[in-house]
Amino acid sequence: MATTLPHPVQWVTASTLWGSAGTDASRMQAPGLLQFESDRFMEELAERLQGEARPDLRDLLAKYESHRERFPGEPADPANTPLKLYQPAHGRFYLVAASLVCRLPGLPDHVVDPARGEKAGFVMRRRGAGNTEEAWVLDPADAKKQRRVWAPLTSAQSALLASGEELLPLFPVNFTVDGKRRRMAVGLVPTSSQATFEAAGSFEAADPQEALKSEAEQQVSGPYEQLKLWKPLPGGTPQADVDEQEAKQQEVSRYLLLDFASLLSTRLPGFWSALPGDTTPSGATGDLYTLLKGQPVAGGTTATWREAILSAWEHRAQVAQGQTAGLTFNLRGSPVTAGALRAALLKAVVTGTYTLPSEPVPVGKLQDPGETRYVLRCVYLRPGCGPLCPPVVSAPTEDFRLAPFFDPDAPGRPVRIVLPVDTSIRGLRKFKKNVGFALSSGLRKQMSRVGDLKKTMDGELDAGTSFNLGELCMFSIPIITLCAFMVLMIFLSLLNIIFWWMPFLKICLPKAKEG
Repeated sequence: MATTLPHPVQWVTASTLWGSAGTDASRMQAPGLLQFESDRFMEELAERLQGEARPDLRDLLAKYESHRERFPGEPADPANTPLKLYQPAHGRFYLVAASLVCRLPGLPDHVVDPARGEKAGFVMRRRGAGNTEEAWVLDPADAKKQRRVWAPLTSAQSALLASGEELLPLFPVNFTVDGKRRRMAVGLVPTSSQATFEAAGSFEAADPQEALKSEAEQQVSGPYEQLKLWKPLPGGTPQADVDEQEAKQQEVSRYLLLDFASLLSTRLPGFWSALPGDTTPSGATGDLYTLLKGQPVAGGTTATWREAILSAWEHRAQVAQGQTAGLTFNLRGSPVTAGALRAALLKAVVTGTYTLPSEPVPVGKLQDPGETRYVLRCVYLRPGCGPLCPPVVSAPTEDFRLAPFFDPDAPGRPVRIVLPVDTSIRGLRKFKKNVGFALSSGLRKQMSRVGDLKKTMDGELDAGTSFNLGELCMFSIPIITLCAFMVLMIFLSLLNIIFWWMPFLKICLPKAKEG
């Protein structure tokens, strides 16, 4: 909206990565992916930003890496191998980094104002057939709204925020460049959710009537509800600020009326032609006609919603150019509640027409784990600017894959399990039996059928008749681990005679004697 934002804003790659873009405009507009190899990745990022006069993070850009054991003479992977992101369990952490800037000379940073409901985040998209994108949205078939699926998007929809799409958080990081304060937004890429993303299904395009209801909600009902929830200024506020807020609310009202008229004229042509008349239409559109004809558009005026909508449509060219065109109504003062308008509108749109694309969007084929490709897009939400200011969505990042938990290319994060050092009776007695297994009487009896276990489980109480009680057996985890390791080595030794598995499962190195 030109009057609420004097200049447009856009996403570009993080200012600390501008040197990597060179003359490539596409790389300049796409967020970057930073790679870290330590749990202290946030501390490392802060140290890099604060320790240099002109921070340059180009060496942290994510790059393809493979730690797979190779045969002697086996060639390395091609240089154009798609980027693969590993999980925190592999010792890798990835941050998406971008800068929200004003489109002015020097690209100054634009500050997100949470007090006005503004929000910055990023979305995960999956690559579908034909290089299209799929959004991670709530499953419309799930009544509890807890399950998510991949929704195919058209090329035009890819640059928009899909309805119900999950928005992951971005948080600001401040730093200085030659004494000037700069800011970039970073967010942790959810690589550990790889199994969830790849196990989810997709759904086809929505039903035309459902699509029409969604459009009515996004264009009219939702913005009107936001306008009604606009908090008034506290007492004692300067009159200039009061007048400025009133002007903004009137501007939002004009665009809302224009969107309302556009919806009716394009989606409900029959109702639109009957709106200027005095005959109430029969059927589902009757309630909406009665509301628009009988209710005032704002307090202190006799103009009805119908008159305001028709006037906004008549002067749509002037309104689109930012002129008032005599429409100085503030819909926030209308006696019509958001619920009443939503109910009448959703009831009426069932008679409308909505044409879906002639060719359905293809759903991507199921691929092998770790082969599905993804992209990220940064999103800037500014609901206080009105319905004609949609979310600002960035260009997509470089395509990447998510490595599964057991990936042969993944780096091996060191894991050490310390077994008991002193295995004597005196040494094993030091470990507390702090892990309990609750056994029911039925399970205890089944386990007692084993000859050696019967005496152990029943003990002295078994004098021909077992006691009819359950048990709580307490164990020590370090000693259990030691026993499991011994049993594992016995089985490995037996299987190694046939399968030669031992070299692939273990390697033993001498360790210096301690102290």
